[in-house]
Amino acid sequence: MVRSSFADDHPAAAAPMAELFGSGGKRLRPALVLLCAHLGEYQFERVAPAAIAVELTHAATLVHDDVIDRAGTRRGRPTAAAAVGPEAAILVGDHYFARAYLESSRTGVAEVVSELAAAVMRVCAAELEQQASLRDYHPSVESYMTRIEGKTAALLAACCRIGGLLGGLQSPDREALGRYGLALGLAFQIADDVLDYSGEEAEIGKPVGHDLLEGSATLPLMLSEGLDQMLPDGKQLSAETVAAVVEGVRAGAGPRLALERAAALADEARAELRRFGDHDAARALDALATFVVSRTL
Repeated sequence: MVRSSFADDHPAAAAPMAELFGSGGKRLRPALVLLCAHLGEYQFERVAPAAIAVELTHAATLVHDDVIDRAGTRRGRPTAAAAVGPEAAILVGDHYFARAYLESSRTGVAEVVSELAAAVMRVCAAELEQQASLRDYHPSVESYMTRIEGKTAALLAACCRIGGLLGGLQSPDREALGRYGLALGLAFQIADDVLDYSGEEAEIGKPVGHDLLEGSATLPLMLSEGLDQMLPDGKQLSAETVAAVVEGVRAGAGPRLALERAAALADEARAELRRFGDHDAARALDALATFVVSRTL
């Protein structure tokens, strides 16, 4: 459904995006739109453009992230930046942000467009904050949580509210879904940050410790002990130092403690679903909260 939406786009834009979608992905964001709409009066034709829009938005952010991070691979394949150059990759990302807004407008509901635009603004603000704090290897947990709320959780929360809106749910139910999506997104990103230390490159599709090499400290590192002398703030770390820190994090309690925090957030997400009873879509959303913490890629 999503890939067919850009089949008629300019080949220079469509080809890198087709490569990105061809590499796989969980399609979590469109699933959230569809499942949350199922909690109300579900009409696929009305909801489908929004599901397409949120996934294109996510894909566009990945293209831009890879330019910013100078990443050569994603999901085991060359990034758009590596394949066509950073300048062209920025334009590809811009094209699909615009395409996402076009798709969201096809729902005929202006609030869908504003929800999506507000989420993208949160993503950009969080990225700016991350760039400003690069090579600060000892941030507070509060600042980390604020950053990942903007970079990841805000879009997932918007997906849930959009789905509820298009399903005709009343405001209290939509806000509960938004809280579900926010907690889910925080749990998802913490688990992803754990995988950056505990996974293998062949599994996660990028070099292990990539975030640290780029100068970003994440929760598994922040909850680890005995590594401070290896992490001088303001300094670019060598690949050898990053490898040593990765081994230190893996050997310590940081990943376990971070996953415990992710599991607690997943519990918070599940609690927001109780108002929907034993609805099939609510059970699926409940299962997603388990999946984001236990996944291995």
